[in-house]
Amino acid sequence: MKVSEDEIKIYNSFAIDLARGVDVVDRDTYEAIIDSRRKELLKGWLVGKNGLFLEYGCGDGSFSRFIKQELNCEVIGVDVSSGMVRHALTGGRSVNYLIADCHALPFKDKSFDAIVGMGIFHHLNLRKAVLECQRLLRRDGFLVAFEPNALCPLSFIGRRLFKTRIHTPNERTYTYWSFISEIRGNGFTKVELRFLSFFGFVFPFIWASKFAHLFTFLKRCTKLLRTIDVLFEKIPVTKQFCWMFCCKCTF
Repeated sequence: MKVSEDEIKIYNSFAIDLARGVDVVDRDTYEAIIDSRRKELLKGWLVGKNGLFLEYGCGDGSFSRFIKQELNCEVIGVDVSSGMVRHALTGGRSVNYLIADCHALPFKDKSFDAIVGMGIFHHLNLRKAVLECQRLLRRDGFLVAFEPNALCPLSFIGRRLFKTRIHTPNERTYTYWSFISEIRGNGFTKVELRFLSFFGFVFPFIWASKFAHLFTFLKRCTKLLRTIDVLFEKIPVTKQFCWMFCCKCTF
């Protein structure tokens, strides 16, 4: 299975939008509510790990650069979209980038000490992608995956009624248990699971949409939205319906 040409075109077009300063989210509040927290969790999982890292589906390269900066290790970012890779390069050349299909990457077996996938697996054939990650990881390596949660009711509504231009025709979100089942069925024996953002993730998307004027007042409440998210992530029932589940997977 290869990534569809439609998906490549969508992200090549999105890269042009990004170069023009047009995004699907309000970047400042997205960083405050979502990305700063993803980076915090990612750093906690990666700190102390040395060697060669792969960002699997690197997009704009922001997480590749974050890993390079925080851990001072060698990082390679791969993405099937040539447009996104070119955009990633505008952030500097401290990271090596490659245009390639994540189902079949041109690296030798056991090349990497860690693989990071920030919202990539729902764009791929999950089994092929997991097996490819297993092939590329060294025996003491691990895979970190952040994925949109199919159980999130707000995300379910948004994906059907308020699609953004980066929602692609063939993508498929997973429940955390179906994702973990595939992971464990293909060689990973230990999975550490976390959840992220029950409510706050919605607003950076709204603030970049035609509905922004209806919710402008809430921009002053970014810290409150983040605090509410943290609370709901700790409640056993509600955390399972958060927007994103996050896994650290080891052999």
